[in-house]
Amino acid sequence: MVDKAIEFATKAHAGQLRKGTSRPYIVHPVEVGDIVATMTDDEEVIAAAILHDTIEDCEAVTEDILEEQFGSRVASIVAQESEDKSKSWLERKTATIEHMRHAPIEVKMIGLADKLSNMRDINRDYPVIKEELWTRFRMKDKQTIGWYYKGVRDALADTFEHEKAYQEYCELVEKNFG
Repeated sequence: MVDKAIEFATKAHAGQLRKGTSRPYIVHPVEVGDIVATMTDDEEVIAAAILHDTIEDCEAVTEDILEEQFGSRVASIVAQESEDKSKSWLERKTATIEHMRHAPIEVKMIGLADKLSNMRDINRDYPVIKEELWTRFRMKDKQTIGWYYKGVRDALADTFEHEKAYQEYCELVEKNFG
């Protein structure tokens, strides 16, 4: 199932790049799957991690298509991880933080892995391009972006405080946002 998810996500994200870079987008969902695989061996959860941005960021992908291809559990997990792009950035991020507090453990794992992958990118790129990094994001303010990543950190603290991925995430949030 994991190989099928990689193949599906690679096709769905074809031509997409990570914001402000020349890195193929597929690197991110594969990394998210790898991080989730350190927390569980449940192939459906790992597949959902790899597929986590397909509904949100790929025009032709719907929850129904994922259900048909991967089953209802995978489709449901991906749908729960997807943001409503009709809302403002602040509304979406506030909803994500709140959702992370009460979401099923599988959704929380993927949320943590997703944000850790993003923080790894920030940590790698910030020392090189400095304050210009924030222009890549919709919300171009470092302090506001930091608010979001700290909010996710706090929402996941009780669930993952002893998890290596969470500890790395906290270190990177502190290093980059104080």
